[in-house]
Amino acid sequence: MAFVKGAGILAAALALIMLMSFWAAGRAREALDDTAREKLLADGAAYSFVDLPEGTVHYRLEGPETGPLVVLVHGFSTPSLVWDDYFTPLTEAGYRVLAYDNFGRGLSSRPDAVYDADLFDRQLAGLLEALNVNRRIDLVGYSMGGAIATVFTARHPDLVRSLTLIAPAGLGVAANENVEMLKRPLIGDWIVRLFGTRLFYSAAAEEARNAPNPGAFLAGFNRQLEYRGYGDALLSTMRHYPLTGADTSFAAVGASEHPVLAIWGETDEVVPYENATRLMELVPQAHLRSYPATGHNITFANPGLVSGLIADFLKTQDAKVTSAGMGGKPRGPLVRMESRVCGSCSHDAAEGDPFAEAPKAN
Repeated sequence: MAFVKGAGILAAALALIMLMSFWAAGRAREALDDTAREKLLADGAAYSFVDLPEGTVHYRLEGPETGPLVVLVHGFSTPSLVWDDYFTPLTEAGYRVLAYDNFGRGLSSRPDAVYDADLFDRQLAGLLEALNVNRRIDLVGYSMGGAIATVFTARHPDLVRSLTLIAPAGLGVAANENVEMLKRPLIGDWIVRLFGTRLFYSAAAEEARNAPNPGAFLAGFNRQLEYRGYGDALLSTMRHYPLTGADTSFAAVGASEHPVLAIWGETDEVVPYENATRLMELVPQAHLRSYPATGHNITFANPGLVSGLIADFLKTQDAKVTSAGMGGKPRGPLVRMESRVCGSCSHDAAEGDPFAEAPKAN
């Protein structure tokens, strides 16, 4: 009896210690509130903020006001800094460019909410409304951002002119035992709250090794870890966001007239390249450009390649609008590109215009 009583006391003590450590870890970091945002702006560490019903969104908007609007949506854990090297080439090409931090990431709010497809869809729709966007957008999504962009296009087809998907989630991600463990109630919450910062930073450091400027990349990534709520947001996303099983949204895009460009690294170990087969089945009008010896970090590891592909694709959309007239339809489907060997994977290796219109049958 004494042994049972002692074991009960020990279990209760351990539970109390875990509860206290869980609470303390949650309070150890700074709140991302108005005071913190004012400091970030004063230090030049942030661009702009706008308040939406569910929280404040950090965003960057540059380029000619009359240019077509390109909206860049980042992935699961790394914020909008993955698009830093895209602003110069795209704005110099005449586009207005908008990148923003998804809720729970970067310098956007970490609302106490379920991080599912509806939340991120409301965020993007609300951001466009708050910024008084009154024209169709060219939407670009990377990894989980590809799923967000696809769902948004399927739900709001009249707001989107074209869709670019870079290693898009939504059709499946690589199996990961650690992720499955984190999805479990209680134990997952405790691990993320106490050790999540170290785990997420280590993963980012591994990915950043191939970035053009790993130090700047990690500094930007680390900034979001200074504020409470980041790990909790990622955990909720793991549990509720359709990183797989979003086939219906992809099929809806495939049944539409939206031009689609897909870009993929063939050695992607996060969102496997084999998913491209399913993507092309669901979205048959898509152009698929794939690159050997290139992984999931293609977006920030080779921004020259990817931004060049996006710019070429968008120029085709501009030409279609010009040739069809305002409110008109394109004259014909775009050529469907399959994967190709790119050698050094430089944009200059592309031959011809991959997005030229297909000739009409006689």
